[in-house]
Amino acid sequence: MIGRSVLSVLMLIASQYVLAQGNWQLVKNTDGIKVYTRLQPLEKFKEVKADFEARGTEDGLINIVGNIQHQKDWSYGTKRTMLIAKKNKDTIIYYSEISMPWPLSNRDLVIQLTFKKDTVDNILHIQAKSITGILPPKRDLVRVPFSLAEWEVKSLPNKMLDIQYTLRADPGGALPAWLVNLAATVGPYNSFQKLKALLTKENNH
Repeated sequence: MIGRSVLSVLMLIASQYVLAQGNWQLVKNTDGIKVYTRLQPLEKFKEVKADFEARGTEDGLINIVGNIQHQKDWSYGTKRTMLIAKKNKDTIIYYSEISMPWPLSNRDLVIQLTFKKDTVDNILHIQAKSITGILPPKRDLVRVPFSLAEWEVKSLPNKMLDIQYTLRADPGGALPAWLVNLAATVGPYNSFQKLKALLTKENNH
């Protein structure tokens, strides 16, 4: 039988482990880009968050993110994109294929991209969410079952932006969770390095 003191210690460790699952852990802090991960209870893939400041404007950011044809210029792993529909000036539906290293199959998904400005809090919200029922899966690709990226963008003085980005995704297929979680920070960090450079270039025009 487990002694009461030992049981208390085990319960304390277990509670701390569960608490740690919900807390953001800083895993990379380079070139002004901070990348965090956390593992929520009952989830197997880590959620990712990135915080950084960039020189640019909201309009410039919208122009870059909303330019579907050129997403591969900055979005890590993007092999090709195709505009499906522009529902209105703030909502775009597009197709994206993501490159995976051999021998893994490439992934693909259909995304609804929305821009919404909260005029009360003065925050630009950008959401990129996978949706179904638009295009059938392709035989040689793995359809991503779920992906949700959300941005909160605040304008700062001197044409600077404060950007907070979060991503939750299930890449689908038979990829082991430990491998996906190990590489979770690579995409956001590399993407935002390139995005910062594009924003600066856009701002200088």
